[in-house]
Amino acid sequence: MRAETLQQRIGELAGQALLVLVLLTCWQVAAILFPAPHLPRLERIAASFWNLVHGELLVREVLPSAARVGAGLALGIVLGTAIGLAIGYFRALDPWLRPILEFLRALPAVTILPAALLLLGATDAMRVAIIAFGCTPPVLLAAIDGARRVEPLLLDTARVSGLTAAQTVARVIVPAALPQVFAGIRVALGVALIMMVISELLASNNGLGAFIQRNQRLFNTANVYAGVLVIGVLAWLFTAAMLKLEKRVLRWHRGWRGASE
Repeated sequence: MRAETLQQRIGELAGQALLVLVLLTCWQVAAILFPAPHLPRLERIAASFWNLVHGELLVREVLPSAARVGAGLALGIVLGTAIGLAIGYFRALDPWLRPILEFLRALPAVTILPAALLLLGATDAMRVAIIAFGCTPPVLLAAIDGARRVEPLLLDTARVSGLTAAQTVARVIVPAALPQVFAGIRVALGVALIMMVISELLASNNGLGAFIQRNQRLFNTANVYAGVLVIGVLAWLFTAAMLKLEKRVLRWHRGWRGASE
């Protein structure tokens, strides 16, 4: 059974690699047959990508963007999880906070960028705040849903055991809600990257968003595509790290789910 699974996985990877190879070949052939400024050859894009991921450009453009995404995502996770679990467990808070939550959920995160610029200026604090604002709602809603899906039997057991509200949240609500919270974090990661690019496009002199905009104005399309590729690589790295963390934290959940099935 394991050999069949491994063989199937190898077949899937081979198919994916073949598809990428076909697409790259089509791009290169089109760039050779129909040379145009907006369609650079792959070797130019690869050279621009290499220049961007090492040396001075790595420090000036890539690392600041990665740091802003990490800080904004972490802040959004903390705020979303804490507020979401509190609302999910303490139902009396819901009538008071629900209108505000619905307003914030429906409000596109980019609309607060002008206000953030006025309040915080074109600073890294503003960019991190924008990213955190966009990341908080997915995590918050997932945490609320996770807290409200806790088995009543677990809550009754905690009550009978004499646990306080804080102990119940820490020992029962948080572990039971974590699978939903991680689902919200996966959504928030995509939002974080979008908000990072938007904040850097409008109010930054470094970072990947500013790098892409600057080269777009100079019609250096190879650098533009290289910047997009680096953002894709960052997304992949953040996703891989998040999945590894989720696998480690929720090891008990997978085992429990497998036993229950």
